[in-house]
Amino acid sequence: MKDPARQTMQDDGPAEEAAAWFLRIQDGECSQQERQEFEAWLAKSETHREEYRKYEELWSNLDRLGDVPIRKPRSKTGIAAVLFLLAAGGLFNWYAGLGEAVVTGIGEHRHVVLSDGTTVDLNTDSKIRVKMEEGRRRITLLHGEAMFNIAKDPRPLEVHASDGILRDIGTVFNVRSDGGATRVAVLEGEVQVSLARTEPVHLRGGEQLDYRQGVVSAIVPANAAEVTAWLNGRLIFRDTPLREVVDQINRYHSRPIELRDDRLAGLRVSGEFNSNDREGLIDALKVLLALDSREHLGSTELLPHP
Repeated sequence: MKDPARQTMQDDGPAEEAAAWFLRIQDGECSQQERQEFEAWLAKSETHREEYRKYEELWSNLDRLGDVPIRKPRSKTGIAAVLFLLAAGGLFNWYAGLGEAVVTGIGEHRHVVLSDGTTVDLNTDSKIRVKMEEGRRRITLLHGEAMFNIAKDPRPLEVHASDGILRDIGTVFNVRSDGGATRVAVLEGEVQVSLARTEPVHLRGGEQLDYRQGVVSAIVPANAAEVTAWLNGRLIFRDTPLREVVDQINRYHSRPIELRDDRLAGLRVSGEFNSNDREGLIDALKVLLALDSREHLGSTELLPHP
């Protein structure tokens, strides 16, 4: 019997394909081949990426659709039902009410000054929504990475990222949210990190943590040079698995690098690189790890040297 998600992807347009992929990813049972197919589908067009982001955005804000919190289902059937209701109810127009959108394309950086004086630097392929209200300030990081330098204001400020809420206590901090995981690194001041089913955690300058699906990591030291490297167009890796390195590089370029040989994923990379120089990055990885490369339609594959 055919998987209904795959059948949908074969028969429908980008919106339906995005829904099918979202269902597949949320189900948590994607094989490595399916994840590569998903990444290739995303890379095909900005339309694909924007349609998928709509589902990510609505899903991350599902508990704020009304006055009564909505419990997110975990089964494939339950998730599919919610996706259908979101689409049928025309709720894709709802997210515009979250506030003004600020977006960067792939490979683009952007510096913005908000109405309260807060500055935000957005990294490649990122999107935030900003809503300044009489009694509070709210910024939602839908995807990507942003550096926040919060201006003093009597109104409290919250940054919503994935399933967490970051409350500013006079600070400069960096947030990266992609693939369901979020990393918060505080450079100055203090941030309170709150998730639905955990006690709030306080991060101070020089500390960072990750969270994913309601689970918070231990607090570890934050390396300021590594956290801020992207502001200068640099990527710094310290004994980082090649899979993570490739994922980071692909954030900056529309033509993805692929690892089809799972044996390569755990190879370790250390060094500092120019995030804008895709060919230089590939050449460096080939030299460092004794790899070869092969060009495919729309992507570059790294593979073991023969």
